[in-house]
This record gives sequence, C-alpha cells and structure tokens, in this order.
Amino acid sequence: MRRSWKYGEPTMSDEKVSRLQIRFTAAAKAHHDAIESMDEVRAVSHARLIEGLACSLRQLGDAGHGAVMALLACDEDAVAGMAAVCFIRSHTENSVAILRRLSEKHDLLGFRASVALERWEAGEWGP
Repeated sequence: MRRSWKYGEPTMSDEKVSRLQIRFTAAAKAHHDAIESMDEVRAVSHARLIEGLACSLRQLGDAGHGAVMALLACDEDAVAGMAAVCFIRSHTENSVAILRRLSEKHDLLGFRASVALERWEAGEWGP
C-alpha cells in the first residue's frame, strides 16, 4: 500500500482500492460456492456485484492496476479465474494464461474456464 508522503498514512485512494480488492475476492469466492451448489439466484447476484466491482477498479486506472494484478495472481483459482474473465480485455496475456491453466482442471471451474477461453478465442466475447 502506498503511503502519503507527509504522514505515512494510507491515502484514501489506497484504502478504496484495497476495499474493492477485498470485496472482489469475497464475491468471487461466494460466486464460485453458489455455482458449485447450483444456486442460480445467489450466483447471479454475486456476478452482478463482481461486475460492478470490476468496473470500479477499471475506473481507477493506474491506481487500480496493482489490485487487478494481485487478483490475477491470487492463489485461489476461483478468484484468479473470475479476475481473468473480468479483465481479459485489459490484461489479455495474463488472463488467457490463467484460463488455460484452469481449463486443464477436471471440475466445474475447469469447464467454465474452457468455455470462457473458447468464447474469447472465437471472438464471441460480448461488450
């Protein structure tokens, strides 16, 4: 976290970025759990939240870049996979690599990653 030059305190922007990153991580885990338990209502709710959080991180530009990179590098596959899907346009190389790695898994997350990767490579990625 960056520190303000005068007092060594986190800046408001840093705090906002950190909160968005934490909320994205929690929502991605909750979305994954909802998908695994076949709870469509919860999955859709968390997907909308994730979309909004990703949009907020994008709007922060350079300030949000570090958070996006941390999400893509997350050790939890559900979080890294969701970040890859959300940020594939702006972080294509990292996102495609994550989706390729996840698509090798023989579970629902692997299947979802392979479908996302196929759609991206076919040019079917929606706006």
